[in-house]
Amino acid sequence: MPFLGTTGGGSLKQFGGQANLGYFIKNSLRFRGSASAYLNRTFGTPSSGLSCTSSGWVKLGTIPPTGTLFEAGTGASNTFMRCTFGQVGSELNWRQVTSVGGLAAEKGTSMLFRDPAAWYHIVCVWDTNNATAADRQRVYVNGSQVTAFGASTDPSSGLVSYFNTSSYIHYLGALNIGGLGGYLDGYLAEINFIDGQALTPSSFGKTDAVTGQWVPKKFAGTYGTNGFYLKFADASAATAAAIGKDSSPNGNNWTPNNISVTTGATYDAMIDSPSLSGAASNYATLNPLDKYTSLPAPTNGNLSQANGGAAWYNIRSTIGVASGKWYAEVTQSGSNLFAGVMSGSSARNFTSYTDASGLYAFFNNGGGTTGYKYANGTSGSSFTIASGDVIGLAYDYDAQTLAIYRNGNLQDTVTSIPKTETMFFCASHAETTGSTVWNFGQRPFSYTPPSGFKSLNTFNLP
Repeated sequence: MPFLGTTGGGSLKQFGGQANLGYFIKNSLRFRGSASAYLNRTFGTPSSGLSCTSSGWVKLGTIPPTGTLFEAGTGASNTFMRCTFGQVGSELNWRQVTSVGGLAAEKGTSMLFRDPAAWYHIVCVWDTNNATAADRQRVYVNGSQVTAFGASTDPSSGLVSYFNTSSYIHYLGALNIGGLGGYLDGYLAEINFIDGQALTPSSFGKTDAVTGQWVPKKFAGTYGTNGFYLKFADASAATAAAIGKDSSPNGNNWTPNNISVTTGATYDAMIDSPSLSGAASNYATLNPLDKYTSLPAPTNGNLSQANGGAAWYNIRSTIGVASGKWYAEVTQSGSNLFAGVMSGSSARNFTSYTDASGLYAFFNNGGGTTGYKYANGTSGSSFTIASGDVIGLAYDYDAQTLAIYRNGNLQDTVTSIPKTETMFFCASHAETTGSTVWNFGQRPFSYTPPSGFKSLNTFNLP
């Protein structure tokens, strides 16, 4: 999926023809690296340790990416299979290490993963009965087989996969060898694991004839003994029987750890999705590639932003707009921060809050208890705020207004916002404490948006 640009121009709508495909991924699960989030399960005897297929969609938080997609093994003998981002740089590295510490198999892609706006479909195939050594371990991204590797060691014929081995604890989102760590920061969706079959991506996706995009397809085959299908659809509890439920016939549920389905800023059951189906779609996040260098990188799937120091450092959203009505919410804490909209050509830093050219926003100043509207360097009348308040931002591009709500109540409205270029939701932070936590609609809003205002996702773009 192409990156949703940071400076605007032209339509940003993605997957134009997907609405007619008839199959949509409706849910994803956020893995907050800051919370050490992961899933785990102990496998039984496999259908086959020589052939298996892992398929899943991932949207990255940290850029360059770090963290683990899947791992299994034992630290006692340094025996493991691990698929991680950031082993060397921005690549994907999938390796198996034997009990004597030897490298038995490895595919480290030359391809880099650096797009925080994209959903990537990654398929890993273990096929050590294959007579062709180079095809015994295969990696596919968005339907295409990866053939360029910075590191490659072909597994020997008949080598058993450790990720599908009885009694080993298996992990999604974290690695266990040497103690839990290497936590993924980002989102996973539509995880299928097929025990006993070496499949191709066509079992899980297809090319949209209208757009040429690689899009999801429902898996219609069998799973094998250890196979599972995680669609993260039941957010009633952070348990193996609910958010960790296996929707294959096997009932191979996964135990969630440090995953929250409690309403609020830490809610991890998302509708951010690689589909284009109304509510479930690819949502905006903060863009770690479009921030001032000295501002800390956003965290928690690029929805949390910490303050960055004495100057005003800015970050924009991954999706910009050039028409329409858009609503987002910000849970704020601390002081000296903006949350609003700014143009794609505006500076990424200001020397002081009085020179914030191109910024139209809610402004938190005065020790964190006073809020203002703010327009292009000038602040308006004040209103009382408190840490933990939810600030609603209702931006009407065509009417050139930004209405500011505090806990569902209208406080003030910025007017006369220029509409000569693409505009982005943005955060601007100073000081060393405080934060903003954003919600563009990928989790339930705390308050009902004003009539006619939409969540910022690819389906809703004109």
